Amino acid sequence: MKTSLFIKILLLNLIFSLNIFSNIPDLTIIMVIDQFAYNYIEKLNENFNYAFKDLLKNGITCRNAHHPHGTPATATGHTALNTGAFARDHGIINNAWITPEYQKVKSDQDDSQNSLVFGPENKLQNYGKSAKNTMCSGLTYEFTKKYPDYKTYSISLKSRASIGMSGASGNPIWFDDKTGIFTTSKAFFNEIPEWVQDFNANYNLDNIIKNYKWELFYKLHNKYLYTINSKTKYYNFDYIDFHKKTHYKYVQDNKTLISNKYLKDYFKKNIYEYPEYSEFIKTPLANKVLLDLSKTCIEKNFDNTKPIKPMLLWISLSPLDYLGHTYGPDSIEAIDMIYHLDHQIKEFTNFINKKIGEKNILFILTADHGIQPLVKISKKRGYDAHVIKANELKAEINNKIKTKYNINNIVYEIKSCQLYLNVKELNKIPVDTKNSLFKNIKKIIRSKPGVSKVYTDQELLNGNFKFSSVENFYKNQIYLKRSGHIIIIPNKYSTVAEEKYGTGHRTGSKFNTHVPLIIYQPGVFEHKKFKNRVWIPQLPATVAKILNLPKPKNCEFEPIF
Repeated sequence: MKTSLFIKILLLNLIFSLNIFSNIPDLTIIMVIDQFAYNYIEKLNENFNYAFKDLLKNGITCRNAHHPHGTPATATGHTALNTGAFARDHGIINNAWITPEYQKVKSDQDDSQNSLVFGPENKLQNYGKSAKNTMCSGLTYEFTKKYPDYKTYSISLKSRASIGMSGASGNPIWFDDKTGIFTTSKAFFNEIPEWVQDFNANYNLDNIIKNYKWELFYKLHNKYLYTINSKTKYYNFDYIDFHKKTHYKYVQDNKTLISNKYLKDYFKKNIYEYPEYSEFIKTPLANKVLLDLSKTCIEKNFDNTKPIKPMLLWISLSPLDYLGHTYGPDSIEAIDMIYHLDHQIKEFTNFINKKIGEKNILFILTADHGIQPLVKISKKRGYDAHVIKANELKAEINNKIKTKYNINNIVYEIKSCQLYLNVKELNKIPVDTKNSLFKNIKKIIRSKPGVSKVYTDQELLNGNFKFSSVENFYKNQIYLKRSGHIIIIPNKYSTVAEEKYGTGHRTGSKFNTHVPLIIYQPGVFEHKKFKNRVWIPQLPATVAKILNLPKPKNCEFEPIF
């Protein structure tokens, strides 16, 4: 009897599995909110009334999803979401790195003639971008290989995000903050796609920006809720002092963008006489523009005639990252942007549901990394929080090594938590001296407040660490000839930086690695909660399974379900 019941359960599970993976969705959207740390959901969950509320209630929710990165970054996170690989394999260890020839290379940099970026009227710029620095393929490649007639795009404000999601085989579109247009490069297109050109020409972005005011979401869109809750719920938290002027002493901008001023009042003209877009990209308006471009992409490229050719669309919403670095996660600016996003994404999903039918859409929401609190706010709250000043540390090490070993400028640069050493000088000295030198450099670094541990790249590469340990995160982010020689691991409230104010995501702490992950398709993928730890590189393996694709070649992770 028990055996018979067991067999019936197995058969039911098999039938369910075959059913949900038998037909691929008409439209797959992978939406990445740049810097959307999971703790935003923890502290704002009860205040969500739109898309986030729906997704958290109805979707498959992974409550403990992490990026396995020691120094999380936009380029690294987006590339991992596509490839399902560690940075040691895909090579995008950061947004930029230093070569052994002392050249700074951006993750998407490629100045060859075949990769030049398009400017207004498709005129070629004097710089280029491509995926040539990405050393393995990803989900987008598998999609285009199996379904060459199906369309795929990736859209972002940032080229490194868009290219990270598309890889070499996709169709990335990004915003050029010098010219104010959405563009791409010759590596992917012969010219800016016509539908993007039309969007640039007809959207009238400059005029919209100049006449835009950032108003509090609930004051603007739901005055009733704002009136009855403003002092207790949406904009007041016991542990956040963002209403006090003292908060702005610790941020990069000493003024808020939420005001009665038009955005044009913040503008300056640069030497090329283009509008300054640096404030626009930090506003809810920028998210709206990205979602409007995404709607246009679907309208112009999704074919509803049968047989339907499914589409894969990546969308990366960058403004929260620009904003979070400036004001920190416990700011009225970051929190109100998330309220705006809650509503904006709901409007977007309403649009696609009406056009395509919600049961035909696989919608995934996640992030490329999180964000740690402002260091000075953490220190004020009594935590062991310090900014380890990169230039000061570099100068101290160089001076002490010069005195002890008579070697000039042993540290070439400190980037994120990595020390890039002078390779020419290192190659001149014997092994024993080199070991002594490394030991002394590490001793200097360990003496600094805020430093937890220090390793050489070889110590990490040769070490055996627990998979979920921060040391393992750093180890798997090493790509030789791109990574530094010495890696600093700060404590979770500290950071290695040059900026006196603002914050970042340069450590492998939970603040920076823990992100939302929600997968939703009504009637297919819904109403389930995963409490155990899930790794974000499992996502491309999961999506590949849903879309009947091989998982990306360098993905070592298994599907979540």
